[in-house]
Amino acid sequence: MDEHENAPQTDADEVRHGLIGMVRADDAHVGQSLSIVTTAKGGADVHQSAAVALVSGGDTTMTMSAAVAMPTLGDVRMDKSGAQWVIAAGDVNIEKGACAAAVAPTVRVDHGAIGVALGWHVDVGENSRVLFGPLAAVAFGLAAGAGMGLVMAASAGFAAKKALARLPLLPWRS
Repeated sequence: MDEHENAPQTDADEVRHGLIGMVRADDAHVGQSLSIVTTAKGGADVHQSAAVALVSGGDTTMTMSAAVAMPTLGDVRMDKSGAQWVIAAGDVNIEKGACAAAVAPTVRVDHGAIGVALGWHVDVGENSRVLFGPLAAVAFGLAAGAGMGLVMAASAGFAAKKALARLPLLPWRS
């Protein structure tokens, strides 16, 4: 099917040159389109497109595309693409692309960047950058949690002291 201009929802397996609210397909092939939600029971192939959510039950391939959230049950391959959140049951391979957070058993990046990479194996290739690997992310999370805990404990103590100062003659305050 071709040309789904301004269609709010489509069950087509292939969408090209369209603005779609939701795409549902067994194997989705989206090209030069914008979709809010793209769901596929099997694999998804996205080429020169953008999606807010790209949900796939199989392998997902993105070429020159962008997505905000990409949960998938298979492998993810991104070539010259960007995504904010990639969560995969399989491996994540990013070549000449970027991702804010990637969670998978194996995360590989070549000529790209990842903000937070969580996985058993994180491979950083040539001309690539991972800001937070698994250990750095855990350390940052622990430090941020401890810092926020101290701030909250101090503010709770301050608030309790102010509240007790307003109450008149309590039996345990002699």
